[in-house]
Amino acid sequence: MTASTTARAFASLRVRNFRLFVLGQIVSVMGTWMMVVAQDWLVLGMTGDSGTALSTVTALQFAPVLLLTLYGGRLADRFDKRRLLTLANLVSGVLALVLGTLVLTGTVRLWSVYGFALALGLVNAVEIPARMSFVGELVGAELLPNASSLSAAYFSVARIVGPAGAGLLIGFLGTGWVMLVNGVSYLATVVALRLMDPTRLRGAAPGRDRAGVVDGLRYVARRPDVLVPLALVAAVAVSGMNFQLTLPLLAKTVFHSDAAAFGLVTAAFAAGSLVAAFTGTLRRGRPRSAW
Repeated sequence: MTASTTARAFASLRVRNFRLFVLGQIVSVMGTWMMVVAQDWLVLGMTGDSGTALSTVTALQFAPVLLLTLYGGRLADRFDKRRLLTLANLVSGVLALVLGTLVLTGTVRLWSVYGFALALGLVNAVEIPARMSFVGELVGAELLPNASSLSAAYFSVARIVGPAGAGLLIGFLGTGWVMLVNGVSYLATVVALRLMDPTRLRGAAPGRDRAGVVDGLRYVARRPDVLVPLALVAAVAVSGMNFQLTLPLLAKTVFHSDAAAFGLVTAAFAAGSLVAAFTGTLRRGRPRSAW
């Protein structure tokens, strides 16, 4: 890779605020994927490898994201995204610390895992749209395609390192300590957000006169170029992205592997995504619809 190609691939990292964001997110997302592995392993251990229990936890954690993300996006339009993200990460960290403490003290129950999964899903319904739209404010429209690809890249790096590390830590220390590590990891994003220079953010000022959820749906309905990618993502997500349920069950009940092997299986799943993400950083503009 030539120097010019490398510079183009990492162009958005020249923006200080985005560099801070990436560093904080790498640590935080690694912790999040460690938590995913620990939570799944904990549920299977508590329920005798019950697929029903695991699917219930997964559904409780992601149903709020499905049902409430539009309203989370509305909040991101109306309020300061940096403050929303700071609050969301602090709440997520507290949830992880409390659940980890329950596990370490032996007082955790399946219903409490369900409750924490639901609470985390509610927080994510606000955090995800705020985080994704915040990237545009960090780098501006010109660098947004590059920044989006780099965001996918660091997410994939975290998906490789986090589960692999979680598998090893579970074997040595148990799931409770992994959850505590995840709780602390959210501070990386909080610190990065507070170190940013708010005067260099490029988004419009938040306000209460922004369009609402219904206006957004109407806009999408009028734009086939937006509607088609959304429909594609919906079809893939609903029909194909069930790996968080199938991978732990395969590891535990089919291959009879330990937590370390489960972590490696989860990490391997992200390797292809990482290659694709780095390839995407070489784009100079937005991809064509056909591509």
